Amino acid sequence: MMKKIPFLMIGLLLLGSLPGMASAAPKDNDKAADKAADKAALAALSASEKAIKATDGAADTGQTAINDQAVSLGVDPLSLITVTPGGPPVRIPIAVPDSLKIGDNIDEEGLGRTLADVIRNDLNMSGLFEVMPVETYALVDPAKEGISPSTIQFDSWYNVGASVLIKAHYTITGHDADFGFGVFNIDSATPVPLNFGDRKVTPANVRAVAHEFVNKLIGFYTGTDGVFGTRILYAAQGKNNFRKIKSFETDGYGVATYDLPEAINVMPEWGPGGSLLFTQLTPKGDNIFLYADKTLTKLTDFEGWASGADYCSKNGKIAFTGAREENSNIFIMNADGSDLVQLTDMPDSIQTSPSWSPDCSRLAFVSSYSGKPQIYMINADGSGMRRLTWVGNYNTTPDWSPKGDLIAFTARDERNVFDIFTINVNTGEVTRLTQDQGHNREPSWAPDGRYIVFESTRDGKQPRLYLMNQDGRWQTRLSPIPGLRTPTWHQ
Repeated sequence: MMKKIPFLMIGLLLLGSLPGMASAAPKDNDKAADKAADKAALAALSASEKAIKATDGAADTGQTAINDQAVSLGVDPLSLITVTPGGPPVRIPIAVPDSLKIGDNIDEEGLGRTLADVIRNDLNMSGLFEVMPVETYALVDPAKEGISPSTIQFDSWYNVGASVLIKAHYTITGHDADFGFGVFNIDSATPVPLNFGDRKVTPANVRAVAHEFVNKLIGFYTGTDGVFGTRILYAAQGKNNFRKIKSFETDGYGVATYDLPEAINVMPEWGPGGSLLFTQLTPKGDNIFLYADKTLTKLTDFEGWASGADYCSKNGKIAFTGAREENSNIFIMNADGSDLVQLTDMPDSIQTSPSWSPDCSRLAFVSSYSGKPQIYMINADGSGMRRLTWVGNYNTTPDWSPKGDLIAFTARDERNVFDIFTINVNTGEVTRLTQDQGHNREPSWAPDGRYIVFESTRDGKQPRLYLMNQDGRWQTRLSPIPGLRTPTWHQ
């Protein structure tokens, strides 16, 4: 569940430069001036890469001191919060040899190799297992080993360093295969009761079967199945400065592009039944659209603008940022755009980036009510608003964890560098997850609460998407392609 306004748009909001916004403009501005402001804002958003490049350059060269405004605003500087290295958590050593082909038929599609490669990659990304290097498997004589416990060389696998052994075997029929799976505890030389049955594997589903197996294995050892194979939405660079909405699987494979009209389509969010919600930026105003069953529906029609939808399936409501006059506020509506309700009414400040709690009873959002953007929380009926963050003076893009205890957010520290933090909703404890690795922004939780996907510039000025565990460990790049932004994980 998300969606939030990206850091660049928040910066424009605070400068009063988005459509419908003017920080101190009189209400009697003529329409021509408003239209000019709209075009200027759209141009600024269209040139987002240039703005990001300027921001990145400032961070690289600016050795700014701790912000004096932090004291006047009653907040602590983020420089006091650093990543705590600690020791790595215990990972289970596991061996994944190549799948054993039974029979003489040729595996023309490479199903056995693909399945083993995907399993190894998923297990490495999980941070829960240490996949033993394949070259060490030479200690085991494959000609002497089968798939039953009596034929497995447990002593040799013990010398490889593994505690768990995965043995997949298959027979080829045409272009398809019948796969069986075995998991063994090497220390006790016994099968692990994973209860994962045989599968019919084809070139079209081999990756899905591998993900399913890994998810069940994770569930056996942790009590909660994994999330590999679920999809992540993101915005990508298109032609003529337009933006496209795409998605891929958890490991960066299976890229799909949504067939949308060419435009600046940004801030994607999963809608009802796996549909797509997104914001389209135009000179006539920014609005939220629903794309379902190859049909495009405009959900908002504000005189000002609307953006950044976040859908909650438990109440069927969409929360979003909307502005009709001088400042933006948080609104909610039904999934079809009906029953519009303004949740906040805070003049002379910016409210944006709503994120539903898992039970849909509360929303986290960003407000400049205290003078600088901070993370706030409010009940779904508009009551009980309170400020959550008291460190830093530029905290944005909150995303509520599926477990309900943490909110991940982006913060800019005193060096003008963006990093990802979490705050415990109950205790207020803030933890830093990224540091000294470029700019890191736009966190989105995995549906199991174990992982966070985010964008990072550590490999260049243009952001790429990365995955990390909820404590910041085991950071993995999902795609080498640059210019991918605002990821959101399917819940």
